[in-house]
Amino acid sequence: MELDEIKEHWTQSNRRLEASMRLNVMLFAQQNLNRADTSLKRLSRKIGFELLLNVVAVALLGAFAANHAGAPRLLVPAVMLDIYAVALVVAGVRQLAAIGSIDYDEPAVNIARQLAALRLARIRTTLWTLLFAPLMWLPLSIVGFALFGVDVYTAGWAWLAANALFGLAVIPLGISAARRYGEWFATNPSLRALGETLAGRTLASAIASVDAVRRFEADASS
Repeated sequence: MELDEIKEHWTQSNRRLEASMRLNVMLFAQQNLNRADTSLKRLSRKIGFELLLNVVAVALLGAFAANHAGAPRLLVPAVMLDIYAVALVVAGVRQLAAIGSIDYDEPAVNIARQLAALRLARIRTTLWTLLFAPLMWLPLSIVGFALFGVDVYTAGWAWLAANALFGLAVIPLGISAARRYGEWFATNPSLRALGETLAGRTLASAIASVDAVRRFEADASS
């Protein structure tokens, strides 16, 4: 076999190898992106259900506030709860919009960046929800018992003030946790696991699938 024939054979072999590698990358990426899409669809259904409940809560609390517009002792806690529910609705809409904006034709690194932002948003929403819950306990008690004809104010202003102060004391913790999320959850493996729990396992699964594609593409191009 002459030297030119050897070179040509070698060139064709390299082309076939490159084509095979591109096909493998494409098939691997497609499989993992499909898994990510499936996980995000499950997450969308979960967020959609939470959003529906919060919208119903907004409507019911709005009706309660309208019916007690002349009674500030019931109107104020109802409005506080309604604002809380509206904030949850806004957070849910933003998360659904973030999921809907993901384009699987983009590079895996871009998708991974979007999912990381979504993960951060879900963790922050969960933290704010949990840490502001004590503040909402008192308004919820007032409104909830009022529906059954029970006046919580009869418990005394000392009890009401103690509950209100406790709820207010928790707010700085929520602000601190939300602001310090990056270093708090990112530097400790145990806290990263907690972050995955707060964000949701379906989102963690989607992130893992996209991250696998990103690493595979990086290895294939190196």
